[in-house]
Amino acid sequence: MALILIVDDNDEFRGMIADYFGELGYRIAMAMNGAEGLARARELKPDLIICDVMMPDVGGIEVLRGLQAEDDTRSIPVLVMTGTFFDKQMSELFRQESNCREFMSKTTELAYVQKKVESLLGGAGK
Repeated sequence: MALILIVDDNDEFRGMIADYFGELGYRIAMAMNGAEGLARARELKPDLIICDVMMPDVGGIEVLRGLQAEDDTRSIPVLVMTGTFFDKQMSELFRQESNCREFMSKTTELAYVQKKVESLLGGAGK
């Protein structure tokens, strides 16, 4: 079973994603902010990270760069989700980071997010 780390400061969203993917059989770990997310990623080495953009301490772009700075976390694929206004420039900024594999709005249907997660995990999913 693949391990998904959810890094988001919004309790409701984090819980919703955790419940959805947990019910599909994925193992779930959570972090309430970017600093905790980096620490958990180093500790757990998840198969995939779902990360928010705007967080109070360490934001999504810093999380991506922090992951890339270490050999053990550099290759973990990250699906970035934002609740802020979804704009093309922000998407392009994040996509320049090699570990950002997808960038999407938090309003995206969960079934579509599931398809992206399955694709990123390359069949190593559940």
